[in-house]
Amino acid sequence: MTRDEIYNHLVEILTGTFELDAGDINPDANLFEELDLDSIDMVDMFVEIHALTGKRIDAEIAKSIRTVGDVVDLVERELAKGDGDAAAAADDGGEAS
Repeated sequence: MTRDEIYNHLVEILTGTFELDAGDINPDANLFEELDLDSIDMVDMFVEIHALTGKRIDAEIAKSIRTVGDVVDLVERELAKGDGDAAAAADDGGEAS
């Protein structure tokens, strides 16, 4: 999944789940101050991200998230980790862990 695809899916989550205006969403938008999300909303958002990507986001890492761009960065890193595991396993002729 490309960075643009991650961003577009995140916008869909934010507009669909939280009924936010897409025009208010940009990479620098603060999730709490500008988009008015709270900690429960963040849990809901990460549940949606898990459903989309199959990746669980560590709670300690999630605490550092402040902006839409932070979420995109985090999802991109998590997806790259999975891709790396699969690629390494393929190179070794084994299965991804």
